[in-house]
Amino acid sequence: MPLDEADAQTAFPEWRPDAVHRWLEPSDEGGGVRGPVALPDAAGRPHVELPRSVFDCISLDGLRDHPSVDPLVRAQLDAGVSFRLLRFPFSLRRPADGRVREIVFSVRLDGGDGSGPPRVHSIHPTREETHDEVATDVALEPQLSLGSLAQVGVGRIGRTVTARRSRAAVVGLWGELGADWVLQTPNRSDSGLDGTWEFLSVVRWDGPPGRLSALLAVSATVETSRRLWTTKRVEHAYGPYELVGCQAIV
Repeated sequence: MPLDEADAQTAFPEWRPDAVHRWLEPSDEGGGVRGPVALPDAAGRPHVELPRSVFDCISLDGLRDHPSVDPLVRAQLDAGVSFRLLRFPFSLRRPADGRVREIVFSVRLDGGDGSGPPRVHSIHPTREETHDEVATDVALEPQLSLGSLAQVGVGRIGRTVTARRSRAAVVGLWGELGADWVLQTPNRSDSGLDGTWEFLSVVRWDGPPGRLSALLAVSATVETSRRLWTTKRVEHAYGPYELVGCQAIV
């Protein structure tokens, strides 16, 4: 099957903000707050939109014969290891007064019955600087990694994500049970962070995927002309649920 046909079959749909809406409230007094001015009311605080229920999912179990998969990963697939590509999007809206200087977006995974807990295999992005419009190619490279548009080439299966958002320096860190992405505005004189981001992770199970639970969390640092304050950590839990309806690469 030509790769352009594979791309069309494995494309994630465009994500639009769901109805899970959370205001980012100030942390307790003394928790990173500096300055004499009173904190803003709810209307003046930033807010985020998170997925309502489940996450988009692509099954990577059909890649045994694809040239982008190296022998080690192919051996794992032959041994019954399952790989899934999951998307974790969110949107941030800036406050009426001030700007968001930093956002920390966290994903934690847990399992239930089945063949052991889900484990994070790789994430995207790990490091990038975004602009007003950015194109990112989510590609399956020899080690099922995810790369930027400039880093991938022939022999891939993936999709291109284009999103409008503010300038941001993004750093991603992960362990087996989750990942954290830190977004920072690179220029303190601009309007701050605002827009929609998509974060992706290749997740593996030692056998058929069991039930999946996930916890998404967001916190921020906000700056006004006379005050710097941090927000409480906002969390939203999902699952446990079966990863049904995953698109399959064939």
